[in-house]
Amino acid sequence: MEKAYVGIDLAANPKRCTGYAVITCGSRCILSLAKCLYSDDDIIAAVYDLKRCGRLVIALDAPFKISNGMRDVDRKMVSMGLKVLPPGFKHMRSLTLRAVKLVRMLNSLDIVDIYETHPRSALLNSGCNNIDELLMKFSISLGSYSLDNLTKDVRDAIIASIVSYCIDLKCCLKVEGSEGAIWLLDRVCKA
Repeated sequence: MEKAYVGIDLAANPKRCTGYAVITCGSRCILSLAKCLYSDDDIIAAVYDLKRCGRLVIALDAPFKISNGMRDVDRKMVSMGLKVLPPGFKHMRSLTLRAVKLVRMLNSLDIVDIYETHPRSALLNSGCNNIDELLMKFSISLGSYSLDNLTKDVRDAIIASIVSYCIDLKCCLKVEGSEGAIWLLDRVCKA
């Protein structure tokens, strides 16, 4: 049975592109879907269609909880030299509220393997120079997609889908604080 690894680069505004990427793994792993989605209903429908695959892991680029100012986990990320925007910042509030609602909706469909990530930090922490190197490291085929033709949001969703894949392979770093956790890639490209 195939496994599906989903990456979502959530936009605060449903009128803007939410990057959505899926890596499916059977005998080999392939980027099977990479596109923009917009409404919450479109995102839920796309994820729900994958439930038939068996194990479904989702990495979502957005904070899961509202906070005043920086969360403890955000401070830990900054101390690692990683730049994040905390959910307490004014312009992050609508993104966080949308993420909270989306996670709640997915949980109501018995989709519970949902992890917060930050694609730019995940790529940086991996030691890989770019997404191509990251995909090659894990032998994930691009299938019919060309990275050159994809938006930044969709490319970030691909990184997030690799994070969800690595959560299953146990090659992730969990940065944890009192108000949540952010999952990154382990240093897979350089010692």
